[in-house]
Amino acid sequence: MPENLFTLNLVMQLHTNTSNMRTPTHFLTKARTLAVFVLMLSFAFSALAQEAYKAQKASVVIKGTSTLHDWEMKGENFSCQSSFTLDDNKVTGVKSLSLSIPVQSLKSGKGAMDKNAYAALKADNHKQVTYTINSTKLVGNKLVCSGSLTIAGVTKTMEVESTCTVNADNTIVCKTSKSFKMTEFKVEPPSFMFGSVTTGDDITLEFDLTFKKS
Repeated sequence: MPENLFTLNLVMQLHTNTSNMRTPTHFLTKARTLAVFVLMLSFAFSALAQEAYKAQKASVVIKGTSTLHDWEMKGENFSCQSSFTLDDNKVTGVKSLSLSIPVQSLKSGKGAMDKNAYAALKADNHKQVTYTINSTKLVGNKLVCSGSLTIAGVTKTMEVESTCTVNADNTIVCKTSKSFKMTEFKVEPPSFMFGSVTTGDDITLEFDLTFKKS
């Protein structure tokens, strides 16, 4: 074999061997770099997508019927915290939500009615109405939330539909309405005027919540 050809062949062989030795290390370095980048991106996206909020304004209206007339009880400024998932300035999910309403903060404007309602709700022993979300899913433009509703010491799984809107000031307004029967929570519909006026079993809860970043 001519000397020049032998030298060229040797150089090519050494280069090939060196490349084979470096390739695994080079590949692993790139793989590690990519993994770190993806992980950092994931954390960054998670931090941006999920935000903790606290209710800036909170109101609930309980609506019912009676043999005399329809009635309402209202409550305001109760505690509520939530963590929303946002995408393109729209609420796509609720990671967590818990609210607590003091029973005796609910007012109808009629003292006798309030007193009977508190007794029916067993307010002396169960001072709060609470709701905690367990899971949510987006259906059309509404959030369908499944959670635990506790009234008069009885807890039931309750599914509710909510509409949530992100305002220009980045507050989030959520509105929810849910109808059910008082007796589902072992609450006896209260009566008034020595039993001459009785309330219906069906009630509706309407929530209007405005959230601000914590």
